[in-house]
Amino acid sequence: MNKMTLNIVSLAAALTLGSVFVGCGTSSNKGDSTTGAANAADSAQTTATTDAIEYNGKIVYVQIDSVMSGYGLAKDLLDALAEKSKKAQNELTAKGRSLEREMRDYQEKAQKGLITRFQAQDIEAGLQKKQQAVMDYRDRKMQELAEEEAVTMNRISEAIMQYVRKYNAEKKYSMIISTQGGNTVLLADPSLNITDDLLKGLNDEYRLQLDTMKQAATK
Repeated sequence: MNKMTLNIVSLAAALTLGSVFVGCGTSSNKGDSTTGAANAADSAQTTATTDAIEYNGKIVYVQIDSVMSGYGLAKDLLDALAEKSKKAQNELTAKGRSLEREMRDYQEKAQKGLITRFQAQDIEAGLQKKQQAVMDYRDRKMQELAEEEAVTMNRISEAIMQYVRKYNAEKKYSMIISTQGGNTVLLADPSLNITDDLLKGLNDEYRLQLDTMKQAATK
């Protein structure tokens, strides 16, 4: 019975999916969520297009954190991921509370002498199996969400890079540097900051894609 008491005390602390996933679309995780996109944008100068480009010798930069916070596709995908995380956490919490009620009911009966020692052993064994099942559910959901987060960031990075290739085919910049916060570029001519222009193009293209999908859905 003491063992089950300790499990009840630790259960609430154990049943959490962790801060890796909760609020993954918010500014608190912006630094982590922009890593994939930043790495992809960093390679823009070497993979801008497979066609021959007469580069203009100009080096420009993009504030990738601003792109991530303002890009419609990124916001929609990260919001969807955060919603999945919230739903999974709520389901996990509900399972944990149900198990806690069963544990407390068992302890109350055991303390009042309402069950035999053999009945107590059977109940404890059943409760321990249920607790392990809840822990397994938590671990499975954490893995699923981690994989979905990775796929989401890959989708955002790929969408940004595809547009950057088309964008630079016209602009012909010799190098596009991605920056995050105050990193990399300490001081620069503001005219070299193409963030707003790039972000506008990304969102214009995303809106066209959404319109196309809506039109296809109504046919």
